[in-house]
Amino acid sequence: MPEKISKAIHIFEHYFIYVFSKTVSFVFSVFWTVLWLPMSIKYALAASYFPEEKHKNVIVRISENLVWTIRHQRANKFYTLYGFDVTGKSSKEYVDENEFWKGLNKLNYKSASGGGSHICLLRDKFLFYRFMTANCQSVPKVFAVIKNGKLYDNFMNETDYSVLRERKNYFLKSIDGECASFVKHIHSYDDLLQTISTVDNGMYILQEAISQSKEMDKLYSGAVNTLRIVTIYNNGNPYVMTSLLRVGTKSSGNVDNWAVGGLAVGIREDGRLNKYGFYKPGLGLKSEIHPDSKIKFEDFVIPQYKKALKAACEAHKFFYNVGAIGWDVAITDEGPVFIEGNDNFEITLVQAGNGGLKEEWKKACSACIAKQ
Repeated sequence: MPEKISKAIHIFEHYFIYVFSKTVSFVFSVFWTVLWLPMSIKYALAASYFPEEKHKNVIVRISENLVWTIRHQRANKFYTLYGFDVTGKSSKEYVDENEFWKGLNKLNYKSASGGGSHICLLRDKFLFYRFMTANCQSVPKVFAVIKNGKLYDNFMNETDYSVLRERKNYFLKSIDGECASFVKHIHSYDDLLQTISTVDNGMYILQEAISQSKEMDKLYSGAVNTLRIVTIYNNGNPYVMTSLLRVGTKSSGNVDNWAVGGLAVGIREDGRLNKYGFYKPGLGLKSEIHPDSKIKFEDFVIPQYKKALKAACEAHKFFYNVGAIGWDVAITDEGPVFIEGNDNFEITLVQAGNGGLKEEWKKACSACIAKQ
């Protein structure tokens, strides 16, 4: 008899835990849906990136984004960027931000080998420079470091600012900045002194400017236009999952970052650009031509494109503890040059430029997890 009672209690405990977890999950979903409801409506009714197309009615758009919110616990702020408001366009091929970050977290931070030992080499721009040059990879030269107001050469020996008196045309960057959070183009010694007088304590690199190829200069000469190449580490054989071109504009200034007004343009297999360049929501919509150079995107072919893809795969071999890397690569007349590598890159840009990448991302996650 006691055994039967014990068994019954055991069954009840399991049942209770199951019901309780399902209830909590349901309440949590309802909470997030209600919380995101106003934004779901706002994003669904945002200005269309494809005004020339036939669109779904208002009720369908709102209901679709509500379903997305319920499924992913957040509204899709890229609803119109991805063209989901267009009649016949489905969201099934697209990766949600949460889904992407969960996958990236497993690949780069929770793998069996752990990515920590290599993550710091990607996030610290000075360490990235030293590591890449040690492995014969092409990167812009970092010739000095500023730490808490003091100047050091690239061997971390303290030196005086006067050694930079004749230096011109270089960049001052936050050592761990993202999305052009702190990038200053320095033109002269006086320019440097004025700039550093306004910055807080911290670490910054001084990096030589590079000249992009003449062809890339034609597209936009005010900034170095870079390729974003996403590579996946697959059992010692990195491969390219996707790529796109980031193009600067007068709005973005001397950088090409999407976050500050640059354009994201998808790339075809032969290096030819896709038809449209896309602005970040809130900064514009889309364009067939560059707003400043007036070059038609789909008429432009990226020089040395295949060479850049191969270089990214070769570089990833040195970061064997990191499952996925988003490389920023410039094209010079001498060849591809790595500006930086990102372990925490976004999927939005490449999906905006190239379309949904859900299946490609599933394949990437499976490939990396399988090798563990």
